[in-house]
Amino acid sequence: MAEESSGNRGAKNQQTARAGEYYVVAELNRRGAYAVTFAGNMPKIDIMASNLDQSRIVTVQVKTKRSGTWHTSIDEGRPCESRVPETAFWVFIDIGSSKKHPEFWIVPDWWIRNNIHKTHQDYLNRHGGKRARSPKSKHHAIDEKRIKQWKDKWGLLDVF
Repeated sequence: MAEESSGNRGAKNQQTARAGEYYVVAELNRRGAYAVTFAGNMPKIDIMASNLDQSRIVTVQVKTKRSGTWHTSIDEGRPCESRVPETAFWVFIDIGSSKKHPEFWIVPDWWIRNNIHKTHQDYLNRHGGKRARSPKSKHHAIDEKRIKQWKDKWGLLDVF
């Protein structure tokens, strides 16, 4: 029974992730960009978007949640410097059932990677250099407070 339950959770997570990608593509197209999903065929890129004349192309990694926090890996964190012009972004999307419409946070790739790295290092420093409960885990949770400054920052993509 536990295996069946676990399998259902995996399918639901995949369904949530796919829904998030489609919401982001729809929003990009609604705002005037061209956007397509890669449906898992491109590592770390879920969506590619461009302006109408295709003179600017950006890549997007989508993180979707229905409740709680978004999930990623500590392997995604690393010190990065800002890039100008930025062409890689993460879009965090909340499609929770209590929401009338999805909510979006558009975050530059360099910023979130720095944030994951710094947040994880701060955690390790508070716990003697290792994870308190699961030393081998690479899981990393991201809550809304950490990315609040990026809510609805669609203009950063510069493809409209």
